[in-house]
Amino acid sequence: MTGAPARRRAASACAALALLLATAPPARPAEIALGGARFDLPAAFEDWTRREANDGLLFQRVYEPTGPRGRKGMAILLVAKPRPASGPFDAAFTGFVRGIKQVPSEGKPLTAKAGETLDGHPIRIEQRCCRSSDGLRMGAWFVGIAAGGSEHYLMLLTLQLEREAEKPVREAFQALVRSYRPMRDDRGFVLAPKSGDGGMEGLYARTETRLMPNAFGGMDFIADQATLLFDKSGLYTTELPRDGDIARHCRTAVASCGTYALKGGWLSAKSIDRVEVENAFGLTKRSSETFARTGDGIKIGDTTYATMPPFAEGHRFSGTWSHTFGSSGPTGAVGGARTLSLAPDGRFTREGSTGFSSTGGVIDGGTTVAGHSRRPVQSGRYAVSGFRITLTDEAGGTESLSLFAPDRDSDKLLVIDGANYLKQGR
Repeated sequence: MTGAPARRRAASACAALALLLATAPPARPAEIALGGARFDLPAAFEDWTRREANDGLLFQRVYEPTGPRGRKGMAILLVAKPRPASGPFDAAFTGFVRGIKQVPSEGKPLTAKAGETLDGHPIRIEQRCCRSSDGLRMGAWFVGIAAGGSEHYLMLLTLQLEREAEKPVREAFQALVRSYRPMRDDRGFVLAPKSGDGGMEGLYARTETRLMPNAFGGMDFIADQATLLFDKSGLYTTELPRDGDIARHCRTAVASCGTYALKGGWLSAKSIDRVEVENAFGLTKRSSETFARTGDGIKIGDTTYATMPPFAEGHRFSGTWSHTFGSSGPTGAVGGARTLSLAPDGRFTREGSTGFSSTGGVIDGGTTVAGHSRRPVQSGRYAVSGFRITLTDEAGGTESLSLFAPDRDSDKLLVIDGANYLKQGR
């Protein structure tokens, strides 16, 4: 749908929300106060139209199509004014979701999460889609926070938004939610270890395997390296920072980080307390598990991790490593390979290829479409330090990737940027 009819339908779907709040926007500070709550407005929302009234704040923006077949889209951000608690939080949150008539609220949501914020307040998150009553493509995120006898609600609604625009809008909404501070003494999302936290340092890993459904109706066998990188300060992450800076990494890749405290110190600890960030909205999980040192690693609860030693500064490799991937099922298949050759003189060569096929009909075979693409060969010099390899190509461009070897006595398997690379030949 394009042109005036689509614009009229989009306007109709948003009319009730737009009528919630009206008046001209004032100047926008970095920190916004709303009925005793505070939040930081991400830069992505600064050029949106802002309206305010007694009910709260509404921000909206119209997106023009980016191509000849594109469609005009719209995004609406609602930050409701805090209201007194009206009963059990779960029931109140459900009432808020159902109160937005433009969004289908029946049936199961795509995503439903419940937990706590870093400040310890109950939080609920729901994602819903996909069509409005007018037939427009729709997506909505709802967030509710209960704190100090009050309820706080936020919502992001997208209508006909192209995928290229939707991701940065969603990420900005997640950042806003993380910054939301319902109480005067709240800090928002500040992942800072407390006094007495920390005490451990190093990388620990274990191999995990599982079966996962894929988009072609089949099952994929997945073998991953589950990692825990601890910093003495009390931070830890499940993903290796590309630049080696865990504090900087945890400010952006928030859903991979947390804090920890060893009870009894590194040498005699019997338990470990962790605050784990579960998603980009800042929902957290607190846990306390048994802890023990093993001969070559650690054991947390019933899970054992092996110590991963870092590579020495200037370490050199000799050989070619390949990472292969693929998915297949009744409706098609996709697969490919990436190779990385590392020479003792410090040079590297990298290339890759991908192929796919898709069948239009499962019963009668239908039409099969296939394709293949090859990544241009890249070469240059590499440098290794700790858990990092930096590739510098012939044009001077650099790329830093995480690196470790699960087997301390062999380089047959290298985990590069989270992917398993097997050494070719002997």
